[in-house]
Amino acid sequence: MPKRALPQVSKTAGQEAIERIVQRRRQVRDPDLEAMESYDPAEHPLSVIKHVLHCRKVPDWVRSNDVLDALWVLGYVRLHCPHRPDEVEHLEHELLELGCAMQIAMIRMAPPLNVRSRQAVEHRLLRHRAARLGLGRSERLERAHRLSRTRPHDTSAEAIWYDHHALPLWETAAQLVAARSHSDHLIDDEMAECLIGLRRAVREMKWPLSSSQYAVLREIGWWMQEIVDSLREDRYAAFRELLGELHTKAATLSADYHRARFGDR
Repeated sequence: MPKRALPQVSKTAGQEAIERIVQRRRQVRDPDLEAMESYDPAEHPLSVIKHVLHCRKVPDWVRSNDVLDALWVLGYVRLHCPHRPDEVEHLEHELLELGCAMQIAMIRMAPPLNVRSRQAVEHRLLRHRAARLGLGRSERLERAHRLSRTRPHDTSAEAIWYDHHALPLWETAAQLVAARSHSDHLIDDEMAECLIGLRRAVREMKWPLSSSQYAVLREIGWWMQEIVDSLREDRYAAFRELLGELHTKAATLSADYHRARFGDR
């Protein structure tokens, strides 16, 4: 996969984002505003981001908008200001976690990260979580770690579903992976990343089926759901058409899997 593309935030846009944060804090009389104004915010963008993260005695609408602007400020810092990469990565993780806690739609956090979908934002967040766990910067490793902590009982609805549908799920996933070989021109980096993740999970599956493979099946189910959800977007219309019945089969299996694991959607 190509390296992460940095957001193209101009110096003017970065300074304007800082000013919006400061103005909102003034508007609601942030009790900690004096601390931020003890330095020149325009000259200390990282301090402004830290203020957003740690000084939270303001209305939720202020915090939500501040998180979005702080992500733009972070993009500005990456391009135009001296910084320690590890500190910037840490701040990005904290902003994304705060954004999720504030129930900001992930798609709204996509532009300042220079990505185009909710899925890509989620992947970025999972990679940060994996790194914090010492697993390597991989959303797949984070998800596998999380899923491995809870296994379904052999008599659960999920386990019973696997008994009847694990093989069709795996075979359909393998067919989706194979479809990429003649459709690279119809997909973008985000879909390619999903198909690569699905391919890894397909390769990890071991037969005959046993409870030790439930975590792998969950991984396959998760990636398939991501692909099916993404295929609804207009940009994948040609790829969706090429898949034809395979798309329908994947959507049906994905929905059935979700019901078995989580109940009705």
